[in-house]
Amino acid sequence: MATGYAVADDVFPVALAARLRAELLALQAAGSLSIAGVGREAAYRRDGNVRRASIRWLDGGTAAEQALLDFAETLRRAINARLFLGLFDFECNYIAYPVGGFYGRHLDSLEGARNRVVSFVGYLDPDWGEADGGALRLWRDPADLGEPVTTVLPQVGRMVLMLSEDIPHEVLPAHRPRHAVAGWWRINRA
Repeated sequence: MATGYAVADDVFPVALAARLRAELLALQAAGSLSIAGVGREAAYRRDGNVRRASIRWLDGGTAAEQALLDFAETLRRAINARLFLGLFDFECNYIAYPVGGFYGRHLDSLEGARNRVVSFVGYLDPDWGEADGGALRLWRDPADLGEPVTTVLPQVGRMVLMLSEDIPHEVLPAHRPRHAVAGWWRINRA
């Protein structure tokens, strides 16, 4: 992650992605997702001009969720062993973008709580192509307002890791429903 981000195929298990997608679709059909917002506490708001998606936080209550949390723990240990980041815990949510759903350029660091260090995105939808939209665009740093350094198609089993406080990113409008899991390893700033 010398560039501040990494995109990996064949690391996030496709079978796990399929199980998570099935759970997410069932939750969505049951009306168990919440409209996604931005910010936290007093600054929290739902703004369809910034973000159009629905989420549900994972708690490890199903076998698929627990498998994802176990996978994240294995990654946490590997990242800490290699990069000495002191990552402490992991929080994660399902995220569903409807047709036209997007998330404008942002950092994953919440104002007033700079404890998110590494962001994780795992993609769940099979057969995704460029015409389906919903690509993730990344910039090298917050000051970079030019063209993104990379654009990532949300293909099933693909995983993206990025430094939460350093790598601005956005999700382009999806032309079909788009499903993922997104999470953050944090440090303890006690």
